[in-house]
Amino acid sequence: MKIAFLSSIYPPHAEKIYRENPHLKNKSSDEQMHFIRWHALSAYSRWMPLLQSKGCEVIQFHYNLENVERAWAQENHFHSDLEGSILKIGLEKIKRFKPDIIFCTSPLSYINNHFIDNLLDVLETNPKLITWYGANCGDEKIFAKFDLTLSNSKHLVDKLVSQDISAELLQHSFDPIILEKIDEGTKKKNRIAFFGSLDTKTEDFRERTELLHQISTDISKFDIFGDCHIPTFSESAKFCLLTQRSSFARTFSKIISHSKLEYWSDINNLPASPWIHSKGFIKSIKRPLFGKEMLNELNSYQIAFNYHNKHTGDNACNMRIFEATGLACCLLTDYKSNVHSMFEEDKEVITYNTNQEAISKANQLLQNPNIAKEIGLAGQKKTISKFTTEKQINHLYFHLSNLLN
Repeated sequence: MKIAFLSSIYPPHAEKIYRENPHLKNKSSDEQMHFIRWHALSAYSRWMPLLQSKGCEVIQFHYNLENVERAWAQENHFHSDLEGSILKIGLEKIKRFKPDIIFCTSPLSYINNHFIDNLLDVLETNPKLITWYGANCGDEKIFAKFDLTLSNSKHLVDKLVSQDISAELLQHSFDPIILEKIDEGTKKKNRIAFFGSLDTKTEDFRERTELLHQISTDISKFDIFGDCHIPTFSESAKFCLLTQRSSFARTFSKIISHSKLEYWSDINNLPASPWIHSKGFIKSIKRPLFGKEMLNELNSYQIAFNYHNKHTGDNACNMRIFEATGLACCLLTDYKSNVHSMFEEDKEVITYNTNQEAISKANQLLQNPNIAKEIGLAGQKKTISKFTTEKQINHLYFHLSNLLN
């Protein structure tokens, strides 16, 4: 079985890796990928070797890892200096590989750049197409293009199946090898950590950000790591000046009658504040961390806070569940109807249904660190026995084999 993975890496993470390791780009394509794989440390770090142990041949193409793909082109005597050459390198790379299966982990990207269509045009035989559905991709009709869609959410699987699109469940996992790669002997601090996006553009993430704001206001031992828009000096200064002008105009409009003063004095005519949340909250947010660095930091906390994207439905299914429990953090997560099928509530994980319950239980755990520790260790025991990458790959291999038979 020959599998070609079409993948990507979060751009800020890739930029950080090469910025902090400037000589990496001079390494071979395999050496670069090996370094990136273990720097981006996750359950997926072992997908390739585990599939190879089952007799599979595997190749990867990352449209946004230009240094890796150009190194491959040079090593394999393929020259393409034309515009869009990275995609041309990918076409040649996979064409030479002659895959039985193409697994696209970033469907929207590879559909929008027409790579999949162009790839099918140059391949001598038509491989089976598989993709992954986790984040919101908009119109779900794009998944009809694939022979099989895998998802960590049963809700999303059921939605696709109802549209006659072939889909199966594949849970996220935790790889015990991560425990060997992170800092050993880290003493956990009696604090709560949240890692993730603080995007306020969508209703779902806006609700999460508001909850994080509320918790951080009520609980001092709560640390947030993530991306959040911080207004530039120019944006902040401009809004400040306009606000001051409005205040002055209200004062002078009582003395002088003028249309401009009346307009400026009306606060409804002010632009929206560039500070979506309070300055204190925004400035308290710590820089986002990725991969190994994020796992090292998460491992230093006794309690991990989790909040699912509503897009995945009433399913406990995101990666943080397995990362946090795998690292023996006490997981405080939003209640989902299937959580009891994975973990025993109040013994292996703690759940909450409302904002106030989240704050109340967070305080209880902080006040009882020994209980939090016991729950963290019990959660780790369950994850390492039931939700490992090796078990995940067994399920994946089963789906791949069925697709080819």
